[in-house]
Amino acid sequence: MQIHPTLLKFRLIPNPNQNWLKAHRYQESDIAFVIYTSSKFYHTRAMALRDTWLSRVTNYYFLSSKPYSNLPVTVIKNAGEDYVSNMKKIFYGLQLIYGQQISKPLNERQKWYYLIGCDTYVNVRHLLKRLESYDYQQIYYIGGHTGHEKCYDTPGGSIIFPSGGGGFLLSFKLLEKLQVNLTDYLENKWPNTNPMSDVALACLIKRIGHNLTQVEGFWSHTPAQMVQFDGFAAVQKVIEPNNWHYVMPADMINLDEFYSFQYVDRLANDQNLEEMVEFIRLFIKKHYEILRKKHKECTLPPVT
Repeated sequence: MQIHPTLLKFRLIPNPNQNWLKAHRYQESDIAFVIYTSSKFYHTRAMALRDTWLSRVTNYYFLSSKPYSNLPVTVIKNAGEDYVSNMKKIFYGLQLIYGQQISKPLNERQKWYYLIGCDTYVNVRHLLKRLESYDYQQIYYIGGHTGHEKCYDTPGGSIIFPSGGGGFLLSFKLLEKLQVNLTDYLENKWPNTNPMSDVALACLIKRIGHNLTQVEGFWSHTPAQMVQFDGFAAVQKVIEPNNWHYVMPADMINLDEFYSFQYVDRLANDQNLEEMVEFIRLFIKKHYEILRKKHKECTLPPVT
């Protein structure tokens, strides 16, 4: 792959150029992407997601406290706009999402729910391959790049939790089991000034008797930061990472370009014409959908 100058910063990312194998057990539409955001990020982070990797996703929710005509926001009433508001957005949001899901026929419900922030880039094809071994009809809480923290709802003890930056997956069965606990835990057990939503959800899941399944490929920072934290060898070892975090809007575009070229190069070198044509057609279709949205949204300044 010939790397455009703007993509040189991604030279730290593993860049295989052949031997692509696609996921078989699940497809993209089996995952609902649950994205917590804020109105101050609608024009930047949220739209950068919408216009890049998320444009090729079937099911997603933007959880926020304010509606906006140019984004399909699921409004969490009275959640607020600050960092601690993520607690309400996630806990109440999971209830709203579950209500919408069970109103659908069984064959139309999503099987997995991936919770991420609005500055997370996701390679959906890689993510699907991580789920090959797991049955969504069982209780699974899947994540990676873990930390240790105490549970502030109970005295003493600590818990291993997956980075909220890298995101984590809930199987439908776990989403279902959480429903009777979400409101009570948020309103009566977790300190209302503590903003650590990833820790809080991990503590709740532990409280109801389940543990995290740790899986590689969930990166909590940008490629350069992950090399700094974990080392170059550790980053290179995960050939097909699920995601990167703290990705700003310009780099969201650059990273999507990088992975699109990488995917096409691998398919071309494998002579996998069928899958390559399928992706190129999808990419072109979504490109023009984005252009139509931008044409409606953008008002250029007058020419002087």
